[in-house]
Amino acid sequence: MSTLAYARLTAKREQGLPGTTTSQSPPGVSTYVDAFAALVPAEALTLHAVILSVTTRTANGVTQITQQGTLAWAFYGLLAISMVLYAVPRITSAKWDKLDCIRIFIPPLAFIGWAMLQRATAFDAVFPNLSEAARTVSAVFLGVILGLVAATLAYKADQKEPVTA
Repeated sequence: MSTLAYARLTAKREQGLPGTTTSQSPPGVSTYVDAFAALVPAEALTLHAVILSVTTRTANGVTQITQQGTLAWAFYGLLAISMVLYAVPRITSAKWDKLDCIRIFIPPLAFIGWAMLQRATAFDAVFPNLSEAARTVSAVFLGVILGLVAATLAYKADQKEPVTA
């Protein structure tokens, strides 16, 4: 999905009447769609793929990081971009609320999870010594927790009194 879509779904939920945004009022979809959008930060993942193409090299089926420093700072840049991509639509289309202080961290944490589940990513440039088992188990738990948090926050937005844009 998209971090931008996640921000817009939240804004739409807050503009609808309480308890109606999963069926009658926009966005008219289950709160699990919000969770899905939050857990797939497509913009960061796409940028990550482009960055990997110039910071790694694959030979004989083995991918090697060739620009570790660049890839490490790109990792932090992608986390920041994920936060900005959530914040800007929320600030411009609705009123920022205290739960946005939690929501803003879901896309970057989701990106970390995605990067942990793959090999030879920006995560490796920052945490090169974390074992495969530790990173996989951590990413799986992170995904479950983030999914629950995102779904809960979407439900809270659905129950909130309308916010005018």
